[in-house]
Amino acid sequence: MAVWLAGVAGLAIVAVIAAAVIPGSHSSAPRFSTLAVASHGSTANQLHVRVKAVFGSDISAQKYGTQISQRENGIGPGGQIASDLDPLPANSFDRPVAEYLRYAVGVSGQLGTAVSALTARLESGDRAAAQRAWNVAFTDYLHLGAVYGLLPGDLNDRLAQIPTDLDETHFTGLHRVEKGLWQGAPLRSLVPISRAISAAIPSLKQTLPTTQIDPIDYAARGHEILEDAQRDLMSGNQVPWSGEGVLGTAAGITATREVVRTLAPLMQGRDNTLVQVDNWLVTLQSTFRTIRRPDGTYPTLDQLTIAQRERINGSLAGALSALEEIPGTVETVGLPDIPTIAGQEHQK
Repeated sequence: MAVWLAGVAGLAIVAVIAAAVIPGSHSSAPRFSTLAVASHGSTANQLHVRVKAVFGSDISAQKYGTQISQRENGIGPGGQIASDLDPLPANSFDRPVAEYLRYAVGVSGQLGTAVSALTARLESGDRAAAQRAWNVAFTDYLHLGAVYGLLPGDLNDRLAQIPTDLDETHFTGLHRVEKGLWQGAPLRSLVPISRAISAAIPSLKQTLPTTQIDPIDYAARGHEILEDAQRDLMSGNQVPWSGEGVLGTAAGITATREVVRTLAPLMQGRDNTLVQVDNWLVTLQSTFRTIRRPDGTYPTLDQLTIAQRERINGSLAGALSALEEIPGTVETVGLPDIPTIAGQEHQK
């Protein structure tokens, strides 16, 4: 009985304490709760003004924030891609471009010789020999590389027009000869087309020395040459009749290496781009060397094994990833300057 009474007494005491601490349980009890302690905050702007300038200066806060964002994202004042490296003067590209154009003039001479040989093989009536001669001429044409899109008028069409309709027969250039050679056209019917290509070579030689290439366009050409090869040659779109996409891509590597060679002095000491580009181009060239046959020819696209195509695709992807860094490495536009806030110019 004594134990029972003690228990009842204990419960009574707990009830009294609970009534004391629960809000509203007794009108005279002290209010002790989170509702009583925490007051509601205000979300209103306590300054009663909108901040328009960087604190302690008259620099526009919006402009300052925009310039910070541009620098972080590699965007120049005009919205173009820029580099955090010191920008190069535009005239530093004069020598690389001039060197490349001299190389292209030399290639145009080789192209003239190759097309003359193609004409002779067509006249001889030997289709296999004519196809081999076409491969040489097409390779030399692709060695021109960085001047694509810069030739005036219809000069490029006279050299190697690609029709939008593959059933078309009224077009000119090396691809018209390709279509006839691999689709069984009489070889003599292709002779006038080959001679017309030869007739365009003097115009090419005359045009190349005065061709204008924008510095940033030239910096991007190495990447674009191989990007076009990946898209148009390895897919077969640009060689629909011969299937010589591997041969064409190998020619693109040669042109790309020439672009990189001329830009190498500008890339020296600017990040690690040149080393990465050189390493990947060596890897890419090595891949093609392992695929090349003992007689110096390459397999056509439909002759590639799965393993060979995978090696080409992998090394091409790596080279393109490295090459796309060149424009930023030799950029002629710097990032926007961030205005110095008063009192910070002496801080480190």
